[in-house]
Amino acid sequence: MAENRKFELVCLIPDILYSVKYEGESITEFQKLFNNWNNPLWLHKFFSENVADLNGDNTWGGISVGNAVRDTRIQAKEMKSTILAISNGESANFKLLSDYFQPLISGKIKTLEWDKGKGLLHHNWLRIYAIKCSKNTFVITGGGIKLTRGMSSPHLREEKLKLEQAEKYLRSGDDDQIDLCYLEL
Repeated sequence: MAENRKFELVCLIPDILYSVKYEGESITEFQKLFNNWNNPLWLHKFFSENVADLNGDNTWGGISVGNAVRDTRIQAKEMKSTILAISNGESANFKLLSDYFQPLISGKIKTLEWDKGKGLLHHNWLRIYAIKCSKNTFVITGGGIKLTRGMSSPHLREEKLKLEQAEKYLRSGDDDQIDLCYLEL
């Protein structure tokens, strides 16, 4: 991914949930994540290419590629329905998106905080990354399948670049859509 790839913010749920949509792409990062995470062919290719991480250090119990595909599809369905239920005020477990998303980096909470959401199922490796604009306003920048500690794998390093680029864009104030970040933290 080019570091300064052009994108726009797309409103998914007014005043609550937004997502980055890169120039040349037909769908948002939010849609792309869940399309990929529900696509058995895409998942099989991903896990086959990352089988060493999948089976490394017994984190995932030596799970097979087939079972990883199945489990990911279950996790993705749960994660998407949870995020949309919260956003629509229909969640019994979470009142606000900030109850679900957690800071990606521990320490001092800052404005335009980098956050991560992960599924609620046991051993969930899915991560969705977002910029927190207020307690209940988030911009989804991307996500990934986290098989290793930290964000050291190439596909997760790319997600960190997306977070950096989105934060810079939101701080620039160059767009009317940035009004979503005026809300109190």
